[in-house]
Amino acid sequence: MILRRGARLPEHLREHLSDRSHALAELQHGSWSAVTARALVILTTVEGGEVEVSSAAWHELEHGSWDGEEGVLTLTWIDRARPQLVLTPAHERVEAFTAAVRERIQSSVVHTEHGTTPSGASIRAYIRRDDRGELLSQVTATGRLGTDPSEAEVVDEVERRAREAVGLPT
Repeated sequence: MILRRGARLPEHLREHLSDRSHALAELQHGSWSAVTARALVILTTVEGGEVEVSSAAWHELEHGSWDGEEGVLTLTWIDRARPQLVLTPAHERVEAFTAAVRERIQSSVVHTEHGTTPSGASIRAYIRRDDRGELLSQVTATGRLGTDPSEAEVVDEVERRAREAVGLPT
């Protein structure tokens, strides 16, 4: 179930959420997910009534995709070595929640540059704002990077252009 402004998390979870939520979704098995200004927060009640809190700052996530047939939101980390985060809402009405997730991920992106390596890998350099408001650069590659030094030169150049565009040291 998506909760509109003014609705509240269950009392035992509310005290574990330090920031105001923009959107909430009840997940399967009784967990909740909250979209806050700084992070996606997941609150889970575990055995004994304790609450586990996990969060992902928006700059740590590259993108999300909603699969309406399966009823899952899959979030991809900027560090693709991490397994995808899969959220399964308990109810079908998730438009406000997924829109809030998309908006927060996109709001962390300040600038993007693209390039292609000689081997054909697609390079993307992001300048993003972290959860403290500081700018940082992140680089992703889609496709196989070759071992030739020219590959690394392209990656470095794409990141340099992105950093230079926003006045960060290069």
